[in-house]
Amino acid sequence: MMKKRISILLAAVLMFSALFAGCGNTTNQNSTPSGSSSSTGELQKVVVTEFRGVSWTPMYLAYQLGYYEEEGLDVQLLRIDDGPNCFKSMHTGDSQFCILSQEVSLKAQEQNQRSTVIATMLDTRYYSFVSTSDIEKVEDLKGKTVFASTPGSAPYTFCVAILEEAGLEVGKDVTLVNLNKGAVVAALQKNEIQAAFINADNYKEADEVEGIRYLVDTRRPEDAARYLKSDSFPAEVILCTEAYKNENPEIVQAFVNATCKGLDWLQNHTSQEAAEVLAELFPGMATEDLADKIEIMRGAFSKNGYVSEEGQNAVVDFAKRSGIITSDLSYEDTVDMSFVEKAIENGYAQAN
Repeated sequence: MMKKRISILLAAVLMFSALFAGCGNTTNQNSTPSGSSSSTGELQKVVVTEFRGVSWTPMYLAYQLGYYEEEGLDVQLLRIDDGPNCFKSMHTGDSQFCILSQEVSLKAQEQNQRSTVIATMLDTRYYSFVSTSDIEKVEDLKGKTVFASTPGSAPYTFCVAILEEAGLEVGKDVTLVNLNKGAVVAALQKNEIQAAFINADNYKEADEVEGIRYLVDTRRPEDAARYLKSDSFPAEVILCTEAYKNENPEIVQAFVNATCKGLDWLQNHTSQEAAEVLAELFPGMATEDLADKIEIMRGAFSKNGYVSEEGQNAVVDFAKRSGIITSDLSYEDTVDMSFVEKAIENGYAQAN
């Protein structure tokens, strides 16, 4: 039976981090190292910092279908609607895992703030850069206003890379703004902004607006080849700190096992069925709309959570080309697929 769960919305992550710093660090450092549940048989509490989005459907399925409980875990979702702040919260000890686009973690890794990719949700990246009908090419955005999400985030980096390739200097030629994601398409319709980053969260809404032009769309093979440089681009991942992974391998394995079950469930069920399972996590969104958004992402979802060396190198190369990092971070330093490999071996997900 589907569990009814409540996730926590943090409007000001720093305030809450300070409030819970003591108990958060205790949870992070003192998790039961001998297994996924305590000696009393109680579920082991773990916290995941997350920003709600369709890209993370497999993890939400594992949460809603009770797969984490089957593995001895009491997973709590700590909602922080900003990727970089999800990552910070994990490193301050408020959570044991976080969901993230890798650009933030790679930059931190280069600065010796070490974390590890333990599974991917997507095998490639569906990102788009759209404009109002009067903008025919990126160069036409000179003097215009563009939504690019939070500075430092993966969408922001994607937009900046596109603008700079067109010879536009951010802050001089183009003004970048941050909006609530739900307001982006409306802002385009009102001409309050002239271009914007969009993805699975608002493809459906954008496609229903007459005149919106897709300047860049990595769902198109030619744009994926131009901007991602690879068919495999596993950038939307689940991470934990390197220290937590080393100190609590049994808990990490249990978490990956359950997540792989969610990935496998999605491979064997329709988007409508998935939407019905996830509906209570997306209040205010019609189940049919949620199903449409999941269906849009069908071609990108990973079948088993595995990050290949080729795919990871493409993500690192993108971060270098975008100026996020300057060094070649190795596969071994950023990714640990031993947990996914064991989950596959135990039949929780399909083999590669």
